[in-house]
Amino acid sequence: MNYTSIPSVPFEIPNIYHGIQVAKGLLKVREEGLHFEFEVEDSFLGMIKSGVKTETIFYRDLEGIRFEKGWWNGKVVLEGTSMKVFDNFPGSEQGRLTLKVKRSNRDDAQNAVSSARVHLSEQKLKELDDKSGD
Repeated sequence: MNYTSIPSVPFEIPNIYHGIQVAKGLLKVREEGLHFEFEVEDSFLGMIKSGVKTETIFYRDLEGIRFEKGWWNGKVVLEGTSMKVFDNFPGSEQGRLTLKVKRSNRDDAQNAVSSARVHLSEQKLKELDDKSGD
């Protein structure tokens, strides 16, 4: 698969620490997992509080990924296999991370989620094959 054809998806994680901070970043679909670049900033003045952080969530660590379309924006919802999967992400709760996507980026987000779901399915099939081959 050509990953240059899957655009990066800009996202936000709003309402961190009861609305004091917001994270802004990019989600990229890769063969091994989902690659994130993000920074956390103060929501009032927009001053950057952290440098750019990078994280990769491997497909083996995901239970599911879905896109929820709203009137004004969309959401990418990631469900981890444990609460520890999203330890390095602000705003994650109980093994779930929700990324807010602007309306103008919804199509790219839907395409990215579709591609990631294919990889996730392939990963789960591989795990089943490995178990049955034992």
